[in-house]
Amino acid sequence: RRLLELGPKPEVAQQTRKILSACEKNPSDTHQLNYDMHNPFDICAASFRPIYRGKPVEKCPLSGACYSPEFRGQICRVTTVTEIGKDVIGLRISPLQFR
Repeated sequence: RRLLELGPKPEVAQQTRKILSACEKNPSDTHQLNYDMHNPFDICAASFRPIYRGKPVEKCPLSGACYSPEFRGQICRVTTVTEIGKDVIGLRISPLQFR
């Protein structure tokens, strides 16, 4: 519906209307989603499950991607180069480096 509100090309609009009418004829929730829409959360980058505010979370030091504690010590799925939950200092730049 949002796509149709944007005024797409005629062929895209026609295809969107077909999909929308098929969905409206047979409405069903095939997948049960496990989340509380009123409680703020992050998505675990490995399991794609919600991590609600106040629950323990591990982060990738480079990308900041959130993970459940069970993934601590594994390689980040986003960057594929960093260790999940590792504490790092980060990039330090000093004027002494440029002399």
